[in-house]
Amino acid sequence: MQFSKWISLAVMASAASLLGSCSYGTLSEQDAVPAHDKILNTSVSASTDNIIVYIAPDAINGAAADGTPQASLRVKLEDALSEIGAVDIRRAIPYSAKFEKRHAEYGFDRLYEIVLPENSDIDEVARRLAEEDAVSAVQFNTRFHNPADRMSWSYTPGVMTKSAQELPFDDPSLADQWHYINKGDLAMSPAAKEGADINVKDAWKLCTGDPLVTVAVLDEAVQWDHPDLKDNMWVNGEEIPGNGVDDDRNGYVDDIYGINAVYGTGGLDWSVAGSSGHGTHVAGTVAAVNNNGTGVSGIAGGSGNSDGVKIMSCGIFHGFGGGDALTSSRAFIYAADNGADIAQCSFGYQGGVFSSDRMYETSSGGYYLTEINAMKYFMEHGGGNVVDGGIIIFASGNEAYGMAAYPGAYKGVISVSSVAIDGLPAYYTNYGPGCDISAPGGEYYTGGQSDERSAVLSTMPTEALTIYDENGNAAGQSAVNYGYMQGTSMACPHVSGIAALGMSYARKLGKHYSRDEFISLLLSSTNNLNSLLTGSKKTLVGSTIGDMSLAPYAGGMGTGTIDTWKLLMNIEGTPILTAIVGESQNLSLNEYFGGEASRLTYTSVEISGPDMESMGLKARPEIRYGKLHIEPTRTGSGKVTVTALVGGDSLDGTDAPAAIEVTRTISVIARNVRNNNGGWL
Repeated sequence: MQFSKWISLAVMASAASLLGSCSYGTLSEQDAVPAHDKILNTSVSASTDNIIVYIAPDAINGAAADGTPQASLRVKLEDALSEIGAVDIRRAIPYSAKFEKRHAEYGFDRLYEIVLPENSDIDEVARRLAEEDAVSAVQFNTRFHNPADRMSWSYTPGVMTKSAQELPFDDPSLADQWHYINKGDLAMSPAAKEGADINVKDAWKLCTGDPLVTVAVLDEAVQWDHPDLKDNMWVNGEEIPGNGVDDDRNGYVDDIYGINAVYGTGGLDWSVAGSSGHGTHVAGTVAAVNNNGTGVSGIAGGSGNSDGVKIMSCGIFHGFGGGDALTSSRAFIYAADNGADIAQCSFGYQGGVFSSDRMYETSSGGYYLTEINAMKYFMEHGGGNVVDGGIIIFASGNEAYGMAAYPGAYKGVISVSSVAIDGLPAYYTNYGPGCDISAPGGEYYTGGQSDERSAVLSTMPTEALTIYDENGNAAGQSAVNYGYMQGTSMACPHVSGIAALGMSYARKLGKHYSRDEFISLLLSSTNNLNSLLTGSKKTLVGSTIGDMSLAPYAGGMGTGTIDTWKLLMNIEGTPILTAIVGESQNLSLNEYFGGEASRLTYTSVEISGPDMESMGLKARPEIRYGKLHIEPTRTGSGKVTVTALVGGDSLDGTDAPAAIEVTRTISVIARNVRNNNGGWL
């Protein structure tokens, strides 16, 4: 079952003729090229409602102050527009008095959408437009289609147990979000593994979010007034609601919570026919409001004191429409212009459509495809509060294909693969080249038992939506208020939420990073998965329950499974030790106190009561034989502060040289299994 939106696009042999060198830069001026070389891509899976053209600079010089092309543009294209029966020609990226100069540097001022009549022959349309001197390039508006099955499962809240009452927030359904805190509940799945989660519980002691960090959700529209989301929605404070005016001059009218990128308006409609609730579900994982006594928790949803990260809704799908190169480009540009730090993207091409960055970039004359240029714009102009540039996070794809799908596989973009409640790859996940990191995405059949509780629980629209299959036939209804979904679509917002929480903690500590620095911290904050990928696991294989070999996934799940605590420790600069649950062990301190650590005199070992409780320590850690002795009884995380004397045995220098006191705070993570690399599980 697939729950992300993946485009069905065949790789055409003719694409080979489009190969050319592309520098990673802005749209540049080109010498005149033959008409057929102006067509940048193929018409496979392209919209027949519109087509994209780049207008030559001399055709729009002297544009009016409101950004509309001078009358000569229509005159110059009059014959072609008449022959193709064009309904309209308009700027693809709305004119923005605030950002026009910056947009022009990327060629967005020359990007136009031509609206076509029904049943247009778009290949003939492209050929005719390419003949015009006023047209520099033509691009088919390739669609990202909805999947055949966008199922969600209903959620029935259980009775809050004593164990649930001991959780950090009072959200009643947090206990059922195993992907946050996995206690190995075999009722959910016979293969459930304690600790196979994102390790966020103890991280929440340090930080729960920051309202100056914004995550743009490029998806279906988010239900902005959902009781568990409304307080964490991004609000455009420079726009006056409902007055029909572009108050902030960003090119969109009444864009209060984001935009409908399909129509280029501020009207967000999460319930239009053809919607599934996907965007609302994704948003809840990132930042459902925490500690409000309602529903679920979000990774960076705050503490109940209006301190969660903000969700900006960029609707690139609208019912049966949208989900194409043009709408995603509008969304990336809007998100960058309006301060989003992270772009959360659960859509893409089908795995295998593109096999390299060069193939994805390819176009005649060195032009980027629109969506690539828009992503570059977000990476360069998004963020700024914590990271110099925007972070783009994509789902890797749900085809069980041995390579991440594009755009997620593209350079500078993070692609997320999916693990199940057993901490092992989900049967549907893409893996291999281009897959950068893994996170819980849920799996309905883990351990051979079909149970929706082993999928991911999050927010859903507050009214039932009719789900349609790919043929337009009604195929059931969505979950209401809260529900389960599975897919790399669900793994992806876990990474987006953790990245947002990391940025929040960095703000708290007064730290700032380049894009490369922050991405390095994020991708290195993982638990080792590779050593577990031997043998098989029981799950859905094809259309029946069977034993899925884990060998193909070895080396293909990125840097491992993401760990929230580790990211916060990496941001702090605090070193990490991994301990085995249920074992009495002595951990070497050489990495933290030098190669002679075992010979030093240690004067104190300190740990807080909550951190002892987190790891189930019955006795305080101590130094034995120059090593840290610890015996955790459950998975958890905490900090231990160790003080040693260097250069002597005493601080008293009366009879001998005084020692120097050295203190290090070390993070300890207790997990069920430690592999040879010191990682998890």
